[in-house]
Order: sequence, then structure tokens, then C-alpha cells
Amino acid sequence: MSDTTDSSSDATADQPTETQHIERTDVGVSITVQLKRGSGTRDEDKIKGKVKAETLDDAQEDMDILREYLHRVADDARQIQPEAETE
Repeated sequence: MSDTTDSSSDATADQPTETQHIERTDVGVSITVQLKRGSGTRDEDKIKGKVKAETLDDAQEDMDILREYLHRVADDARQIQPEAETE
């Protein structure tokens, strides 16, 4: 019987290991807003939105647009009411 594990591990040991360095840079502004309505477990709505932009002015402009959208979503969510259970 031949042992193939030894020969394959020798081949792996002979291969050079390449090291890669990755540099991550985050540039810009990120704004997150979370809206919550209600306080009970079954009587609350949560909506969260986030914008990212290169400058604060751009982020504020995008947040204004997002806020209008979230307001419409919240209005729609408020219209959905659970139906009373019937026996």
C-alpha cells in the first residue's frame, strides 16, 4: 500500500506562500436614522435607514430624501392593523 497523504503534503510544503496586504480606507460620511413608534411588543413599528456620501452636505441631502421615503413607509405601515380573532 502506498500512502498518498505524504506525497501530497510534500508538494504543498514546496509551494511558496504568497502574502497579500490589503489596505482599507473609508472616505466620507455615513448617517443612520432609526424611527420607532409605539412601546409595546405588539404595538411598535421600527424603521431604519442609512446613507453614505463623500461629503456631509451630500449625506444631508440624501438623508432628506431618505427621510421622506421612510415617512411614506411608516404611514403605510400604520394603516396595517391586525385583525381581531374570531371564534
